[in-house]
Amino acid sequence: MHRRNATLLAGTCAGAVVAVLVVAAAVRPPGPAEAPPLPAPPALTTSAATTATAAPPETPVTGLPDGAALARLVPGKLSVLVHDRRTGRDLVAHQPDVTYPAASLVKLLIALEALRQGEPAGVVAGMLSRSDDEVAGRLWAQLGGPAIVTGWAARIGLTSTRPPAEPGRWGSTLVSAADFARCYRYLLDAAPAATRQIVLRALESAARRGADGFEQLFGVPAAVTATGWAVDQGWSCCDPGRDLHTSGVVGDRRYVVVVLTAQPATTSWAIATQRVTAVVKALAGPLGWA
Repeated sequence: MHRRNATLLAGTCAGAVVAVLVVAAAVRPPGPAEAPPLPAPPALTTSAATTATAAPPETPVTGLPDGAALARLVPGKLSVLVHDRRTGRDLVAHQPDVTYPAASLVKLLIALEALRQGEPAGVVAGMLSRSDDEVAGRLWAQLGGPAIVTGWAARIGLTSTRPPAEPGRWGSTLVSAADFARCYRYLLDAAPAATRQIVLRALESAARRGADGFEQLFGVPAAVTATGWAVDQGWSCCDPGRDLHTSGVVGDRRYVVVVLTAQPATTSWAIATQRVTAVVKALAGPLGWA
């Protein structure tokens, strides 16, 4: 999505924060019991008992740009987080706790709740792969609206994520790079197997254009050419600027990467997407993604 709506009830704009006609909440069958909040995955350690058979240490990654170099690529706000699931380390963490309007990124939380409550897998997968605002708005209204955000923030342990100030404007949910990386880590490491399979397949088959016609293969899918990817993208204007985000898992699902930006509203979409792609390209070479 890529245009800010006046209200969810008012209809659809051309953007990612677009809200759609809210349907009356349907009575849903009770979902499976909620899992308790999940702690952050522990740092890897080597005990005395395993020292003899432990794998040799990873070769340090060289050539990664620092935060200052990345910030020069994007006027406005920029947050970047790259997490290595194999080592449990954050390789890049630039402004990881700064919050941004989520735009379509919040669809990942909507998808998790929809599957928890028994919504059809095909509906959820279509919403994710095509970034379908109409389906997202309907599910948001039916499944609890802001409670979707607060509920999953508690389960996953998200510290900065907040529901929108105006309950109907789901795209104005606030997220941080660190929190959204935790969402991927939950999906990959702790979600039910069926949920993981449905969501990852949808993110791996992201359509070239979203349901609103926006070209969504920028950032991760544009810069990562040497490995596969699964992505969740976000775009909206003007909240108050152009919020443009790319996120996903790459490198045989070893790495989680999240890039969030808030660029000046006067920036064209073409330039804004080029800047986000440039950030991922700066990371892709040193990490073997390109």
